[in-house]
Amino acid sequence: MGKLLGRLLRILAWLAPIYQFRASVYRKCGVKVGKNVYIGFLVMMDGEFPEYIEIGDEASIGPGVSIMAHSSASPFHQRFKIYHEGPKKVTIKRGVWLAAGSIILPGVTIGEGAIVAAGSVVSRDVPPYTMVAGNPARAVKKLTKPGEEES
Repeated sequence: MGKLLGRLLRILAWLAPIYQFRASVYRKCGVKVGKNVYIGFLVMMDGEFPEYIEIGDEASIGPGVSIMAHSSASPFHQRFKIYHEGPKKVTIKRGVWLAAGSIILPGVTIGEGAIVAAGSVVSRDVPPYTMVAGNPARAVKKLTKPGEEES
């Protein structure tokens, strides 16, 4: 898919009124989106490397979330070879909840059933069934797995 068409589709997905439609448009852009995934309004997924983003079944992505698969530098930094970071895969496993305004950085895997609190910046992997919050995101609570009894 061409860059221009991909950009137009992402704008359409960004503003579409139906979350199922948003998920299907992101699939067309190259993002691997599982079944029964909720994608809120104004979600920004990496436009240069959407194929590096994978979202598992039953995940929920709140409004205003950003998911980045690469970290490019400014033309100045590129020209003088001061900074360059290639794309890295971002994996959001089954049942994850990314609350409003959270930011997921390149190379991160968010484990099954994890919760990322609103406004958090995730720069490291999140273990399964763990709630993280803050900037940088840190574990704040261990969640009960389905079928386990609460301690």
